[in-house]
Amino acid sequence: MSRRDVNIAGRISHFFAVNRPLSMLVLVVSLLFGLTSFFLTPKQYNPEITRPAFTVTIEYAGATTAAALDRVVYELVEKIDTVPGVDDIYTQVTDGATINTTVIFEVGYDATRAKVDLLSQLEQHSYLARGNINPPHVLEINPETIPILQVVFGSAELTLPELRSKVIALSHQLGVVVDVSELQVYGGYQPSLVVEVDLDALVHQQVSFTDLTSALRASQVRMVSDMVRSEPYQIEVVYDALATTPAEFGELIVAPGVALRDVAVVYEGYAGSRSYVFHESDAGRGEVVLLSVAKVEGASAPVVADTFLRALDHSLSQSEYDQLTYTVVSNDGTTAEVEIFGLTQNLLTSIAIVALVLLLFLSTRAALVVLVAIPVTLLLVFGLGLLFDQTINRITLFALILSLGLLVDSAIVATENIYSHLKRWQFEPNEQTKERVIATAVDEIGVGLLLSTITSVIVFLPMNFITGMMGPYMGPIAFFVPAALIISFLVAIVVTPFIASHLLHVADTPNRLTQTFSQLMDRLIRMYTSTLRKILYRERLQRIVLRSALFVFLVSLMLPMVGLVHFQMLPRADRDQFYAYVDLPVGTDRESTKDVAGAVSTRLLADRDVVSVQQFIATPPILDFNGMFKGAEARSGAHQATLRVNLVPAGERSRSSTDIATAVRAAVSTAMPDVAPAVRLIEEPPGPPVRATLVAKVSANEEVTQRTAASDLKTVLSEIAGVVDVYQSDDARVGRVRYEFDYVAAQALGVSPEQVATVLGVMGGSYEVGELLGATEVEYTPLMLKVPSSFTTSPNFIDALTVTGVSGESVPLRSVLTLAYEARPSAVYLEDAQELSYVTAEIEERSVVYVMIELMRHIIAGELDGYVVTSWNLWGMELMSPEGNVVALTWGGEWEMTLENFRDLGIAMGVALCMVYALLVAQYKKFSTPAYILVTVPLGLVGILWGFFLLDVGFNIYLTATALIGFIALIGIVVNNAIIYLEYVEQAKAAGASYREALIQAGEARLRPILLTSLTTVLGSLTIAGDPVWSGLAWAIVFGLSLSTVLTLVIYPTLLVRFVGGESN
Repeated sequence: MSRRDVNIAGRISHFFAVNRPLSMLVLVVSLLFGLTSFFLTPKQYNPEITRPAFTVTIEYAGATTAAALDRVVYELVEKIDTVPGVDDIYTQVTDGATINTTVIFEVGYDATRAKVDLLSQLEQHSYLARGNINPPHVLEINPETIPILQVVFGSAELTLPELRSKVIALSHQLGVVVDVSELQVYGGYQPSLVVEVDLDALVHQQVSFTDLTSALRASQVRMVSDMVRSEPYQIEVVYDALATTPAEFGELIVAPGVALRDVAVVYEGYAGSRSYVFHESDAGRGEVVLLSVAKVEGASAPVVADTFLRALDHSLSQSEYDQLTYTVVSNDGTTAEVEIFGLTQNLLTSIAIVALVLLLFLSTRAALVVLVAIPVTLLLVFGLGLLFDQTINRITLFALILSLGLLVDSAIVATENIYSHLKRWQFEPNEQTKERVIATAVDEIGVGLLLSTITSVIVFLPMNFITGMMGPYMGPIAFFVPAALIISFLVAIVVTPFIASHLLHVADTPNRLTQTFSQLMDRLIRMYTSTLRKILYRERLQRIVLRSALFVFLVSLMLPMVGLVHFQMLPRADRDQFYAYVDLPVGTDRESTKDVAGAVSTRLLADRDVVSVQQFIATPPILDFNGMFKGAEARSGAHQATLRVNLVPAGERSRSSTDIATAVRAAVSTAMPDVAPAVRLIEEPPGPPVRATLVAKVSANEEVTQRTAASDLKTVLSEIAGVVDVYQSDDARVGRVRYEFDYVAAQALGVSPEQVATVLGVMGGSYEVGELLGATEVEYTPLMLKVPSSFTTSPNFIDALTVTGVSGESVPLRSVLTLAYEARPSAVYLEDAQELSYVTAEIEERSVVYVMIELMRHIIAGELDGYVVTSWNLWGMELMSPEGNVVALTWGGEWEMTLENFRDLGIAMGVALCMVYALLVAQYKKFSTPAYILVTVPLGLVGILWGFFLLDVGFNIYLTATALIGFIALIGIVVNNAIIYLEYVEQAKAAGASYREALIQAGEARLRPILLTSLTTVLGSLTIAGDPVWSGLAWAIVFGLSLSTVLTLVIYPTLLVRFVGGESN
């Protein structure tokens, strides 16, 4: 064969086989580049997900919820909705009024541009901040800047304020650690200088609250001026009238002849109610201070965490901080490191399994040729990932394990064909060199390899267009699998021929194990060709085979329809923590919430696998990836507590985190039946976070109808098996006290509304007068005015209070106030501009798919008492209430994600098949031949469905979204087998064989490599079969490929001889 007769693949192979020094240099550089890239590429647990989000908080002092909606919210939402890239807008409005709006942009939208556009829009409409409406406060929520470390600090010698002060100072020192972006301190309390008023003394001395506030503000004066001039100098003068200690404040004159110490007690501490952060373990429970550490975007979590902890140890060795002790309760760096190490072990195990299989099928030297291609390909893939700013995470390594069976195929096909040509060359010598023979061998299969590679790449490309957060979550698969396939093809035509020219010798004697296995394979090949010959030469057998295949396929499709194969979006991940949300009735005070949280924590710690619990009472927890979209940052109510439950590491316990959550939920329900309905256990989802596993959004034009419908839906939902922790967002109806200011009486008595507001502000717990400017603390120190809590145990406390009228006389507060009672308004929730109520729930030991189906059946059957369904679909339904009002139900949570992702994966598979078909039509210049190739694809689905039927019945393992990804991979493998099979058929026909004989010869030639590729893929995938999330992918490949391999070798040639045979002959 002349040089011009060899295609580009053959010429490349010849070039590198001849230029051995260059080939060796390419090989060494590739390995070094790949290894360096592996260590330099950032490592983290989850893939990077860019979905810019911001909270916009607006205070509208004194406004009712209705006023806030009409005057601010609707217009605010309208303006924000015009910002490019905005996807969702969620708003919560509380009476008083505080407006919290969460703005979420589209996945992948540039975070900097999103922030600039949002701030620009708010600035353009700054007129919204008028009157009592404060300017908006914007806070960015970035998944890439959530804490990777949570550290609990304690001390046996320091008080809580001292401990907090030390940790804050420590955080300032550690803020310079490389790649640390943000440090935040939680727990303890803000130090204050408190002036606790004695009301009896105040009345007796005829001192008003106005007198107190005026005196306190006057004590915080410090002035700098240039009042002294002495030529040629000007001397700066400082006037310092700052009171700093309780003793100095006690000497302040608040009225003629009356010092502050005569009417109040002054001390350092805290005023009124405060939040609490506790840490509880077997060693006990105590208030602590926590420090959270976030990394810069793109940095490696294990490296940053390790660097920070070493810097922390160094700082604590200094005398200034030697009184501090710490415990790391969350380390995402370690989590990522353990996960990546475990998956890397799985990858290496898969490679070892592939090596053993290759040694069985091929000679030792041929197996070594193929094995060299695996590390070279994988390391170059890491290098490509580094160049394209990818990270190494668990999905990356799953993608590489998935691609292992695919990428080894190119090397196997190339090595096998090179071996065959060298064998022929040795026994039929000619003038060609060994390198030219190798080039000819690569030339023969070059087009087929290229076509099969392009086909496999095309199969995975549509995964780039999966919508929502699942898109970037699965993004590493869409990048790394095609990258591995492309590089494996290049390695097959560049590196493999070079290695083969050195290692392959036809005269090598195979080892005894290989000989034995080869004899078994020869016997299997004879049985296969004999069976195939009978089928291809007998039309009756052809009809039986094809009809049987069609029957099995149709029966397989019935398995999910009759409930023998169950669907689930993703199974629960086994994590080292979960959360408990405690939501007591609105109006519950902090101290009661603290007691309940402590009792729940103690109950949780009774489980042997629970190590410790952090309790955040009336303050939000440290935000993590899961809490970002559950509204955790807003959990600051006095009636709310958030408990982080830390478990024994997964490798050291026998139960999964889901099993533990199920057990402790039952334990809390049994031991604390009165409290259990207020406790929800929140597990971290295996995929992107959602508000809850099951979410129903209830909306109506009338508030009472909406609340009632939500309550009725909650009742129906609670009765469905597997549904737990049902929660309604609407606050329980509780009463409140209303003091109405009497303007007529106040005018006659000379009392202003501001005077009364100041007094009631103090009585409400505390009143901030200003800042203690002379404080030595490292954070802001307020100057607080308060009264003993014993004075406010009844709404009638105003009977004992007075204010100073314009005449200077004391005026009883009761004379200008009217006492009334009313219902406390519930917080209002909006999605975009639509008011709604949320009903959420978690699912225990069931898939949300079947819970939702059962729920919809109940509602359609009329079990939502009095409501009539007027229309419905899988995304929601519309009802008519008993009063004739329209109620809309919209489904969210994992059900919405399931619908979206199964839809997207289905579309991806459809697009992939269409693109593959178009490519094959272009290659074969026929419509029929590609169609027959694609007919083999459903054969993989048969194996998957029957496999999951066995897993469902035997082990309660459901068909998941990852199984569909396995099916997508299967499309590439099955089509590749068919393409290479066709290449051999064409070669046999060109050699003069009849069409039937060409099919038999191609089957005989391809049986060994097809079984080899399939076996390596199946056994390699078994290493991830134990992973709770990705087992679906592994089992889909194991069952789907096992059956489709056998059926393809029989069904495909039968189809060809049945429908193409006459035309070809």
